[in-house]
Amino acid sequence: MTEIDVAYFNFEHGGLIGGHDHAYSSGRGYDFAGLVRVAGDQDRWPHILIMGEADRYEMSGGEGMWEAAAAMRAAGGRPYVPLACELPREGLYAPVIFADPQAIVVRRFFYHRLPDHAPRNSNLLVASLPGRAGQEIFRICTGHGALEGGDARLADATRLRRLADPRIPALVAMDWNSVPSGTAWEDRDLNDPQLWGHPGQEWARAHRVRWRHGPQHADPYVPDTRALDYLLGFWDPGRGRRAGGIGFYDAAELAGDPAPTQVPVPDGRQRRCIDRILVNAAWKDAIVPGSYHVHQPADPARPDSDHLRVSVTIRI
Repeated sequence: MTEIDVAYFNFEHGGLIGGHDHAYSSGRGYDFAGLVRVAGDQDRWPHILIMGEADRYEMSGGEGMWEAAAAMRAAGGRPYVPLACELPREGLYAPVIFADPQAIVVRRFFYHRLPDHAPRNSNLLVASLPGRAGQEIFRICTGHGALEGGDARLADATRLRRLADPRIPALVAMDWNSVPSGTAWEDRDLNDPQLWGHPGQEWARAHRVRWRHGPQHADPYVPDTRALDYLLGFWDPGRGRRAGGIGFYDAAELAGDPAPTQVPVPDGRQRRCIDRILVNAAWKDAIVPGSYHVHQPADPARPDSDHLRVSVTIRI
């Protein structure tokens, strides 16, 4: 048996200096110190690191992604090969998959700029283990939950349908910008008048709210959990479990760990678990017990990103 460490980390703007200023930040360089600290936490560098918000990493010959890989290697990390992903609706803020070619064998990566690219294969890595039979294939996929609303996130979730096939192990890791249904993950902020009770704030929570035309759209607002519920199933309180999903399982839920993956913000909004690692049935029991982990900042007063790293170990 072989153990593969997989991590997801939404690194704020990829360390792009001046990254909050989206329109004018290109060409100002990167600070990878936070990425290095988080990726090397506990001196256990993941074999596969999926990094969100890789702002402009693909531009200028892939300078951002290759320099990020070089920074991690210089700090004692793995000799990562970066694989640039896409976000068709969002622009140049797509994830990058950093894969250690000594730990896995890359069989396919469906690069979005090739002429034969199909949306169903977006951000898809097909891999196996060194020295193992070629048919022992697994699939890794990523994306980023759209901030435009639940309809877009649901559309993204439906494109993952084929990865639920239990005949081929699959893992999906990404920031969903939403949560699934269930009391452990409940979005409790939407009807808090202290946060949203002022006129002109309606737009700020709209991407979290399920749109219901007519009087039902007024408060109390209902969180839009459709994307993850499509994959995992909706939470049935009567039975105390999920029902109706297409065959994915959430690593945090399997571990019984509801820890948020966002850092605190000044206005006191709820910290939610929106960065999630999902597996299909083939890997549901392959997650090493106790390996799911939400990594806390080395310095809580100065976190390296507005999101925390999540990790699991898969035993193959």
